[in-house]
Amino acid sequence: MLASKKTSPHRKNSLLLLSTLFIVGCQPAADEVSTTAPNSETSPIVADAETVTMSQNHILSIKPSRYQPSLGLQGDIEPIKQARLKSAQTLIVQQVLVTEGQWVDAGTPLFVVQRQALKQPAQNNEVTDEIGVGQPSSSKATTAELITVKAPITGRVDRLNIAAAQQIEANTPLLRLGDDNNLQFIATVPMQAQSQLSVGQNVNFTRKGMNDKFTGQVSELLVSDSPDKLRVYVHIIDNEASRGKLKPNVAVNGQVDYGQIEVGTIVPESAIHDVDLSALKVAPYRPIMPLTANVWIIQQDQRLTRQPVEVIEYDPIANRYLIAGINNDSLICLAELPLKSAGKKVIIS
Repeated sequence: MLASKKTSPHRKNSLLLLSTLFIVGCQPAADEVSTTAPNSETSPIVADAETVTMSQNHILSIKPSRYQPSLGLQGDIEPIKQARLKSAQTLIVQQVLVTEGQWVDAGTPLFVVQRQALKQPAQNNEVTDEIGVGQPSSSKATTAELITVKAPITGRVDRLNIAAAQQIEANTPLLRLGDDNNLQFIATVPMQAQSQLSVGQNVNFTRKGMNDKFTGQVSELLVSDSPDKLRVYVHIIDNEASRGKLKPNVAVNGQVDYGQIEVGTIVPESAIHDVDLSALKVAPYRPIMPLTANVWIIQQDQRLTRQPVEVIEYDPIANRYLIAGINNDSLICLAELPLKSAGKKVIIS
């Protein structure tokens, strides 16, 4: 999952720094305050006003790894062409003429409902496919009337929410039709991801409970109801790999690559601070957006600094993380240090 790269000239600088740290390691510390690194069988860390003394086991050299920047996309599969029918007013279901999963042609009778006719002339007699039951009523009607609702499109009965003799309140979902020959999923991402996305980009994804890999393409980008969110429509490619294996209402996890190959750093969990990493420990082991965290860095002048980084990926086999934002001429401190350690000189005991 994480590909290693040969040691660069910057790695030699890191080794020279480590040697320097060993040379100054004999200097005594004053006003000692001890703390122990988590999960470490090393001597305690000792800090004073100017220095932090630690063992070699607290120091990690940079281990670079190449990676392709990508954006995570998650959603549920649904038909591209679909019709959702809901009640325009209170109804009583008289008869249901189809079953869930049944394929129907446009114009096929779906169900029969009863409604009380209006005593006053209707002000708006428009009929829409979404409502499906908004039939015009006569201004002189005084008795209950029966309405047969027909399929507005050709497709499969995906969701059937009604039964005979059931009373339905206004705005209640009744039935959904969808053409499952053409599928998509819709992911919601932060608006700042818009610059990395474009229509036509390939998307690789997997479905929950399967190891098979499938392919899609970004077909549309729309601002969601929340202005800080972007809706990404992914058209699923119909091929031998996907045919018969992908159905509506199935959750999928995908990734879309962007930009050029970059170089990150492989670190254990003890190097990463100020972030919740639990979401990365389940497939696909990458966040939707890179997670922001902090890492303690030992600079060339042997002083500590708290470096902001992005957590890119988790490798469950190696139990290591790929992070971005660290220069190759630095060393990583694996200890959990107080914030006041910033700027202090590191001494190796």
